[in-house]
Amino acid sequence: TIFGDDTEVANVPPLTTPKLFVSGLSRLTTDEKLKSAFAPFGQLLEAKVITDRVSGRSKGFGFVRYASLEEAETARQEMNAKFLDGWVIFVDPAKQREQKPAPQPDTASSHAGFTINKTVGWCG
Repeated sequence: TIFGDDTEVANVPPLTTPKLFVSGLSRLTTDEKLKSAFAPFGQLLEAKVITDRVSGRSKGFGFVRYASLEEAETARQEMNAKFLDGWVIFVDPAKQREQKPAPQPDTASSHAGFTINKTVGWCG
């Protein structure tokens, strides 16, 4: 190769989880279409397109989870930057969801989701 024997063109982080984040999905891609696209690469445990809770429409990304890291790595290599439903998709390692801070006592359910502005302005 031009780059030598073992040189990788892209600096791709190693997988630490068999769950992959798939972005760039068409709004028409369903769980079933995602599953059938990723099924050839191993034992697929989950294929989920994330949708808006209100409209039910795809948010353009989803997750797939395999039984092993090796299967997930194969899927990442084979499906990254490929077309699915006419759109180029990107496959990356899934990251842990960041923990949201716990609600403060004065803004909890006692205000039914509203916050009260306690700042008093000065008018002059």
